[in-house]
Amino acid sequence: MFQGSLNDVKLPDIIQLMSVSSKTGCFLLQLDKEEGRIFLVDGQMTHASAGKLVGEEALYALAIWDHGTFRFEEGTRTEQQSISKKNTFLLMEVARKLDEWRVLSKKIPSLALIPEIETLGNKKVSFNTQEWHVLSKINGVLSIIRIAEMTNLIPIDVAKLIYGLVSSGLVKLRETPKAEPDRNPLVPAEQVQSPSPARKTPDEQKEFLLGKIEKIYRFSKSIMSEVSHPVIQRHCAKGVQEVNQGKPIAAVVETATQIVKASQLLEEPEVTKKLAAELKKIIKET
Repeated sequence: MFQGSLNDVKLPDIIQLMSVSSKTGCFLLQLDKEEGRIFLVDGQMTHASAGKLVGEEALYALAIWDHGTFRFEEGTRTEQQSISKKNTFLLMEVARKLDEWRVLSKKIPSLALIPEIETLGNKKVSFNTQEWHVLSKINGVLSIIRIAEMTNLIPIDVAKLIYGLVSSGLVKLRETPKAEPDRNPLVPAEQVQSPSPARKTPDEQKEFLLGKIEKIYRFSKSIMSEVSHPVIQRHCAKGVQEVNQGKPIAAVVETATQIVKASQLLEEPEVTKKLAAELKKIIKET
């Protein structure tokens, strides 16, 4: 069994060695509580996994691990095949990712760090849909790796976005999570009580909750600028989907919460204050 530390030798060099040797087997990689696997058949990579990522995305995520351990189990196979490109192309792309990581690591030394949004004051910023998808998960509790898993993105791509936010002072990095996640600037979901089931049938309850989301949608669009409208639409659409799947009022609360978080980033403070107050009223309506 071939094994060692990623502190001493980097993954691309190890893969290159196994490739030249035409080995068949599986690399098992361990970084704290994270695990990854890379399978080779006659030296050619055929499948990789890291958390929820598979294939090339998993390979690129594993390639930037700068510490941890590895071992190669010769002869271990899998029926899964998520990689079809040749090793030469993949290793060239890995090298490019490593070059990116060398720059990013100057401000983000570890993907285990936890991003937290700073107080924005009067700063006005705008983000595209994918950027907001990442930003909406930043709560001072989730690490960069966890955010990447939740958004189905490669950790280095999440790090690239956060790098810019750290550089501009919009986000700071923590080593340990906050005691409580800053997930709801309106009202904790557990404190919002659903109307009594005795007074509403399931269909009536669904229509009741969908009506709340429609009110949230209309008021948010009326008070927030056009740059925020795609975010409002996306979160309300998700809320409607969750309610239709049978989720309770917590889905409505989460919809409102994410829109208020967007307002904190995209709108003036007085707009956010008015928005939060009105959405809180909508949530509490019986």
